[in-house]
Amino acid sequence: MGGGYNSTGQTYSHSGREPGDTGGAGQALHDAISGDPEPESKEESEKDEVEDCYEDHVEETEITDRQTETISDRRDVLVDILSEDMEIEDSQLIGSYTRGTMTAPLSEDSDADVMIVLDADEHRQWIEQENGPRNCLNAIKRRIENDPRFSQTEVKVDQNVVQVKYHDSTIEIAPAFHYSEVPHADHPRGMFGLFTDASDGYAIPDTHGGQSWQGTNPRKYKQMFDARDQAHNGKVSGLTRTMKKWAETTNVPVRSFHMETMVYNYFEEKARRGEPVPDTYQEMTREFVQTLPNRVKSQTKEPVYDERVDQGMSRSERREAAKKAKSAKKKLEEAKQLQEEGKTEEAKEKLQDVHGDDFS
Repeated sequence: MGGGYNSTGQTYSHSGREPGDTGGAGQALHDAISGDPEPESKEESEKDEVEDCYEDHVEETEITDRQTETISDRRDVLVDILSEDMEIEDSQLIGSYTRGTMTAPLSEDSDADVMIVLDADEHRQWIEQENGPRNCLNAIKRRIENDPRFSQTEVKVDQNVVQVKYHDSTIEIAPAFHYSEVPHADHPRGMFGLFTDASDGYAIPDTHGGQSWQGTNPRKYKQMFDARDQAHNGKVSGLTRTMKKWAETTNVPVRSFHMETMVYNYFEEKARRGEPVPDTYQEMTREFVQTLPNRVKSQTKEPVYDERVDQGMSRSERREAAKKAKSAKKKLEEAKQLQEEGKTEEAKEKLQDVHGDDFS
C-alpha cells in the first residue's frame, strides 16, 4: 500500500521515517527542491576574498561625485573666459572622464579633456594660416594666462591641447572645428586603409613634428566604448582603471589613452574570436597582463579610424613597459599559486606588489 495520513493528520510512509527525514538521495533531492545553498568550500571562500579585494580596488579607482563636480565647474570657468574673445559654438567634456576610465585619487597628472568647437567663419584664419594650429593653441594659452585667476597657474601648449595645471588635476583644452569646415584636415583612415566617413567628427590641431588639423570623433568612440562596457557589466572601464593605476604605481611609460585602447582591444578581440571573457577581475587582470608584453611591443590602433595611438613611444620605453609587464605577469601567477595552496594572505601581499599598497 502507498502512504497515507495518520490520526494526527501528518503524512507517513511504510519506511517508518518521520516527515522531512528523507535521508540519502532523498535528502539531496529535498535540498535541491528547497533551494538551500550548499555551503561554500574553503577554496571558493578564498577566491571570493581575493575577488572582493579586486572589486574594492576597482571601486576606489573611480573618481568621486565631488571630483566630478569640480571638473565640470572648472570647464565652465575656462569656457567663460575663452568666450569673451572667441566665438564658441559648443563645449563638451570628452576623454577618459566621460568614459569612466579616469583614475582616482586625482593628481596633477590626472587630465580631463575639454573640446571647444569654434565658429569657422569667425576664426577662419586658424584654418587657413600655415601656422594656424599653433596660433590657435597659443591664443587660447594667452587668454587664460591673462586672467588674474590663473596668474599663478601653469598653462602650456602640448601637441594638440592647452594644459591648465591645477594642484590636483589638469584640464586639457582641445580647440576644434567641425571636420567638414576644414578642407585640408588629415582624413582619418579606417580598417585596411580605407577612408571612413568623418562628416560627423571634428578637426583638432596637431603640432607634433609639424602643423596640421587632424580628424577625430570622440562621440563615436564613446558610443563604442560604452556599448562594450555595458555588455560586460562595467568591467571594461573597471579593468582600464586597474591597468592605468598599475602603470601609475609602477611608473610604466604607457600613456593613459594607449593603455585604455589596449584594454578595449582585448575585449574586442575576445568578441571577434568568440572567446569568453573571465567572470572575475582576478582572472581577467591576469589574462590581460599575460598579453601585455606583446601589446606594448606592437602597434596599437584606436577602434574608430584605426589610427595608431602608440607613435610617441620610443623603443626604450617599449622595452621598459614590456619588462614591467612580464614582472607583473610573474607576480600574478605566483599569487594564483599561493591562493590555490590556501595561502590567501600571502597571495594578497603578492598582489599588493603589483597593484600597490592600497590593494587590500
